[in-house]
Order: sequence, then C-alpha cells, then structure tokens
Amino acid sequence: MKTKLQAARKARGWSQTELMDALYEAAERLGTELPSQSSLKTQISMFENGRRDPGPEYQALFSEVYRETRAALGFALETAPSQLDSLPVSPMPHAPAPTASPAVLDYLRSTFVQHAQGEPLVGPRFLIAPVQAQVPLIEQLCSDTFGALRSDVLRVGARYSEFLGWLYQDTGDSRSAMLWTNRALDYARELNDPTLTSYISQRRSNIASEAGSPGYAVGLATAALAEATKLPNQVRAVALRAQANSFALLGNSDESARSLDAARELAAQPPDDSDGLAGYVSPSYIDMEAANCAIALNEPEEAVKTLEESLTRWPTQQQRDRGLCLARLATAYAQLGDLEGAVNTGAEAAGIAEATGSARILDQLTRLQAHLTKFSKLVEVAELNRTLGTMRGS
Repeated sequence: MKTKLQAARKARGWSQTELMDALYEAAERLGTELPSQSSLKTQISMFENGRRDPGPEYQALFSEVYRETRAALGFALETAPSQLDSLPVSPMPHAPAPTASPAVLDYLRSTFVQHAQGEPLVGPRFLIAPVQAQVPLIEQLCSDTFGALRSDVLRVGARYSEFLGWLYQDTGDSRSAMLWTNRALDYARELNDPTLTSYISQRRSNIASEAGSPGYAVGLATAALAEATKLPNQVRAVALRAQANSFALLGNSDESARSLDAARELAAQPPDDSDGLAGYVSPSYIDMEAANCAIALNEPEEAVKTLEESLTRWPTQQQRDRGLCLARLATAYAQLGDLEGAVNTGAEAAGIAEATGSARILDQLTRLQAHLTKFSKLVEVAELNRTLGTMRGS
C-alpha cells in the first residue's frame, strides 16, 4: 500500500539513503537521537509501507525534512489523547455557569481587549492567570450553547485560546503554546472560517520556528496560505511573513525574499481585515520582520539600518516588542563586529526582558552571546553574560 509518506519521498526523487541523510541532519538540529543506518532503513520501510505508524519524534523529523504538515504526510492530527488533559486549565468553579447571552459575550470580549492592550506593556507573566481564569466559563458556554449564539461563543473561545498560546510562547513554553493554539484551531475549523483558520495556522508556524523546527514551520505557513484568495490582505501578508521567517532559518534566502516581497505588497494595500486579527500588519512591520530574516541569514547590514530607524519611532506602549527589537539589533551589531554597540544594546534589551518576563527576548540575547564568545573575558561582555545567566537561573 502506497502511503503519503512514501509519496512525499518519491515526489522529491529521493532514495531511502538520501532520506536517511536528511533525517540525520534534522535530528541533529532538533536534538533527537536516531538508530543505526540499518535500523533506520528498516523503520523507514515499515513506515512507508503502512506496517507501523511513526511516533511523535519521527513525525516531527519527517515534517522537518519534507517541510510539510503532519496532516499532509498522513499522520493523525492528535498523536496523543492525553494532550487535551495536559492543558493547564483552571478548575471549574462549584457554581452554576451563566448561559450564553449577548451581555455575557460582551463581557468576555471587553475583558479580552483590555488584556490584549495591556500585554505589550506588562508582558505575559501577569496575564496568563487572569486570561486563563476565563477558560472554564468559555468551555461551559461551548458545551451548553447551540443555535444562533454558538458561532459567537466559538469565536470568543478561539480568540482567548490563541491569545493564551501567544502568552505561553512569550514565556518560552512552546509545548503549552502549541497546545492552546491547537485548541484555537479546533474552534476555527468548527466555524469553517478560512481567515481565522489561516491566522491561527501561521501562529502555529511561528511557534514551530521559535521551537527550532523551521522545516515543520514552512509546512504550517504553507497550510495557512492554502486558501490565499479568500484571505484579507493583512492576514495573507502575516502568513507570508511566517513563511519567509521559516525559509530564512533554513538558509533559503531566495524563497524568503520572495515571500517578503509578496507580504510587503499586500501590507501596503488598504486594510480589509474586518475582524482585526492582523491589524498590526503594515509595510513597516514587514520591514521589521525582513530585518529578522536578514539576521537569520547572517546579512546584518540591512537589518541594522531598518532596526535603528524603527527604534526612533517606537511606541512607548510597545515596551516588550521594543526589547525584542533591541535584542535583534544587538545581534546584528555583533555580526558586523560592532562590539560596543552589541553589548550596550544587549544590556538595554536584557533590562526589558527582565521587566516583562519575555523569554523571546532572552532567547534572542542567547543567540547574541554566541557571537560574543571570543570576547567573553572582556569586562563588559562578562557582565552581560552574568546578567543573562542570572535571568536564566544558571
């Protein structure tokens, strides 16, 4: 029986030996151990012939080397029934839950807006608990509501779940981030909303990229663009940005540039995202993301120009994102050999990371440290390393 996994290899014209080479390279990137070549070849044959289902680690590796989603390779979307049980959900209060009504939904929407507006200022640490506290109510409403209001309840559930995914991502908890974002995708699929489904799919791509699986992230971004002609300009642009970022992490500069060019063109169009999912997407936003791609590709000159200009007009309420911009700029300085700029800018970013609890800033600063290794005995570099070590608890 020909499986999708076997079809994926044949479509690329790979022999099993070439596939094994790709799997070993991906395993090294992802920190996964694989068996000997003879054992691996046997495993591949069994997987491709449908005699054995790949486990989660093999699924991640195949997604990485083929740059496809698990679904596209024929894997079950839920590989472990315990995933939902492991979600960090607050216990249901011992009290009757209110029924769905326009007033209850307005309360949930207004609370969501307040949390979303406060998040760039205070970071994720102080918001996870209050946002998650609404989950039992939303889940009860989803269980009890049918008819005209069900779509409104599902949409609220999708927005809260996606936001929780983002908060966990910013704390560095990729597993919880993906679990909550997967739940948001379930709500979007029931709604049969291509815009919401695309937006959440590109969020999954972002999580995969930051978790060190850029090949898998490319597949998720491509899935987000599956119904591109149905998408608002800004949502399509942000999905292309996710695709560009994952291509850059894979070292594919040409594909990354093509995705960025398409994203810029769409971002410059009049906004048509009535739900406001990607209202933050603008040509300037795409330029910022292009700078991040340039850093990943070790092309820092353009990144420095863009990031320095952005910092001169950065909104004061976007403190967390300013810290990430500074951390990226410090890395670009280091790539250019500007030690003073790298250390001073990195120290400023570290202060924001500590204040907001953003693991994404700290992760970027860890990459900066790799460029400063040969200067580690200098006082200013040693001091920055001590600061970052304290923040990581090491």
